[in-house]
Amino acid sequence: MKTERLTYIKNILIPCLVFSSLTGIFTGMAVFAFRMAASAVIALSGHVYVFVRAEPIWLPLLLGGAATLGLLESLLLHVSRNCRGGGIPTAVALLRGLIHFHWIKSIFVLFASAMMSFLAALPLGNEGPCVQMGTAMGRGTVRVFAKKNPAWDRYIMTGGACAGFAVATGAPLSGILFAFEEAHRRFSPMIFMTAAVAVVSSTVTANALCGWSGTRLSMFGFSLDTVLPPENLWAALIVGIVTGVCAVLFTKLYRMVGRLLNQTLKKLPFTLKLVFVFVAVALLGFASAELIGSGHSLIDVLLEGHGVWYLSVLYLCVRAVMLLFANHACATGGLFVPSLAFGALIGSLCADAMVAMGVLSPEYYGILVTVGMASFLGASARTPIMAVSFAAEALCGFTNLLPVVVGVAISFLVIETVGLAGFNDTVIENKVEAEHRGKTAQIVDTRLTVAGGAFAVGKEIRDILWPPSCVILSVHKSTASEGSFAIGEGDVLQVHYRTFDPPETVRELEALVGSQDKDTERRMHEEEENDSIPEQ
Repeated sequence: MKTERLTYIKNILIPCLVFSSLTGIFTGMAVFAFRMAASAVIALSGHVYVFVRAEPIWLPLLLGGAATLGLLESLLLHVSRNCRGGGIPTAVALLRGLIHFHWIKSIFVLFASAMMSFLAALPLGNEGPCVQMGTAMGRGTVRVFAKKNPAWDRYIMTGGACAGFAVATGAPLSGILFAFEEAHRRFSPMIFMTAAVAVVSSTVTANALCGWSGTRLSMFGFSLDTVLPPENLWAALIVGIVTGVCAVLFTKLYRMVGRLLNQTLKKLPFTLKLVFVFVAVALLGFASAELIGSGHSLIDVLLEGHGVWYLSVLYLCVRAVMLLFANHACATGGLFVPSLAFGALIGSLCADAMVAMGVLSPEYYGILVTVGMASFLGASARTPIMAVSFAAEALCGFTNLLPVVVGVAISFLVIETVGLAGFNDTVIENKVEAEHRGKTAQIVDTRLTVAGGAFAVGKEIRDILWPPSCVILSVHKSTASEGSFAIGEGDVLQVHYRTFDPPETVRELEALVGSQDKDTERRMHEEEENDSIPEQ
C-alpha cells in the first residue's frame, strides 16, 4: 500500500500539481511579455502605414522595409523550422508526438519572427505563437526540473499549451477544453488536471501582471445588451449554414493555394516566397488598413455595427487569400483571430441582408456577428464545444448562448456532411509530411513488461499518452493486478506501432512502462529491422 501511495504521488500528484503550476506561472509571464511586445509592435506598424498613406513618396521605402523583414524572418525560420506557419497546428503536432523541436531555440525564434510578422502587419494573430510558446515552456519545465521523468513531458507540454491559449485569449475554460477537443481529442483525468492547474496558475499570474501594468487580459472589451428572442433563432440558423459553407470553401481554398505554392511553384526558394508575401501585404496595407493585420480591429468595428456590406465582401475575399498565402509561405503567426475575423465578416453580411430585407431589427446586428465568429471557428477548426465556450467567455456571455449553439451546431453539421478534414488537421498533415519526407517507416509488434513504479502503473490504457500510432493490442495481467482495469506491475503489453525513429520510440515506451531487460530490447530491435517498410 505504501508503494502504491508513493507511485501515486510521484506519477500523478507531482506532475499534475507542482510542475503544471510551474509551467503555468512561466507561461503566464512569457505570454504576458509577448502580448505587451506584440501590442507595441502592432501600434508602431499602424503608425508607419498611416504615415506612408499620407506621404506616398515613402512607398518604395515601405516596400523595401517589408522585403527586408521577409528576408530576416526567413533566415530566422531556417534556424528553427518548427516555428514556421500556424502556431496552434504546430503545438498540436508536438503534443501528439508527431514532430520534434528544440524548446529553447523555439522560444527565441518564435518571439523574434512573430514580431517581424506583426511589424509588417501580416494577416496573422498572436495567439498561435502564444500556444506554441506555452508548449515550449512545458517542455523546458520538464527538461530543467524533472529530466529523469520524461514520461511527464507531453502532459506538462499540454498544460503549457492550454495556459498559453488561456492567457492569449482571456478564456480559461476554453483553454482547458483545448486539451480535449483540439490537442488530444479524448478525455482523461490526468490531462484534465495538468491542463486545469496550468491554466489557473497562468491566468492568476497574467491577471496580476495586467493589474500591475494597467492592461486587460480579455481579448475583447465589449458587451451585448440585447438578447435575440427565441422566435428569431432562424437568423442564427441561417448564419450557421452560410458560415459552414464558407468554412468548406476556405478549406478547399487552402488546398488550392498549397498546390500552387508547393507543386506549381515548388522551385521558388522559401525565402523568395516569404519576401513576396511581405511585399504584397505592404501594398495592401498602403491601400487600406482593414486588409492587413490580424483582424482584431476589424472585429471591433463590425461588433459596433459600422460595417459596409460591399467592403465586407472585399475584406473577406482579400484577407482569406492573403492569410492562406502567408500560412503556406510559413510566416510565423496564428490563425485563430483571423478565423474569428472571417466569421465576423460573414455574420455582418448576413445581418446586413436581413436588416435590408426588413426581417430583422438592427439591434440584433452584433449578436449575428458574434454567432458568425463562433460558427466559423467551430466549423473550420472542428472544435464546436470550444467555440461555444469561447463565445460565452470572450464574446457574448451566457445571455445569447442559445443562438451561438444553434449557429455552431449547424455550421459543424454542414462541414461534417461534406466530409472534409478540419483546417488544423490539414495543416498538421502537411507539417508531419514535411518532417518525415524521405525517411523510412518501420512497423513493430513487440511485448513490453511493466516495471514496478513505472509511470503506467495504476493508469488505464486510455489515460496514457502513448507514442504516435502506438496501439496496445492486448494486456496479459499479472497475478497481482488480475481483475483490475488499471495497468499493474508485471503486466505484459502486446504493442503495435509505426515509427520513423525506432530508438526514440523505444525510449518513449520505456519512459512509460519502465526499462526492459536486454533480451526484450534485442527482440524489439530485431522486430524493427525485420518489419521495416519504405515510406510511400
